[in-house]
Amino acid sequence: MTGDRKMRERTVKYKGKSIDVYFTVDRCTHVSECVWGAPEVFDSSRTPWIDADAADPDKVAEVVMRCPTGALHFKRKDGGFEEAVPDLNQIDVCRNGPLWIRGDIEIRNFDDTIILTDTRIALCRCGSSEIKPLCDKSHMFSFDDQPEYVKGKTEGGEERGKLIIKLNQNGSYALNGPIEIRELNGPVLFQGDRVTLCRCGASEKMPFCDGSHQRIHFKTDRKIVLFNRKNDSL
Repeated sequence: MTGDRKMRERTVKYKGKSIDVYFTVDRCTHVSECVWGAPEVFDSSRTPWIDADAADPDKVAEVVMRCPTGALHFKRKDGGFEEAVPDLNQIDVCRNGPLWIRGDIEIRNFDDTIILTDTRIALCRCGSSEIKPLCDKSHMFSFDDQPEYVKGKTEGGEERGKLIIKLNQNGSYALNGPIEIRELNGPVLFQGDRVTLCRCGASEKMPFCDGSHQRIHFKTDRKIVLFNRKNDSL
């Protein structure tokens, strides 16, 4: 199939007295931070699997914000705290897995169309996701990471501002804005405000792009139209 195919996120709302929880089905990669953090609220063995009233709303909100993919969000009804935009933008590179990103994030398609703004996302790094640019766990079946990651420049840091991630057509992620990139539970790989990262899965300079997408004729023939969480109400 060639060309863009527009899709819509499937988001389910779980109502509570003091807080509503929103679950976007396709963005869940079963990291299970929610289940471990509040099993009384998040229990996949029952239907419905989320009971927003099963814990204090502050706890529910805190656990929701642990979700690294942005599959979970919440909206308070009691005047309690809402999720704030992080002061700093940070990427965790997951070995044999996606890029977990937290920050003031804006994703743009190659034509500069904004397709997502959020504070938490998981970007595909293997090149095989069916919901590009987001991760759908395809890396579990198709991705074998390199033994060591390359280190880029580590200048600056602690700078605030929006992180714009542009999807180069059939190519890399082009990041523009203050960012710190780390190996998950490991060292800093990059600090700066402009870098290109691999999304085809073939780079020999992971997590950075080395042009391998051209060698393997990487195609990004799908586009997911995502809910803009900052500009639209849940």
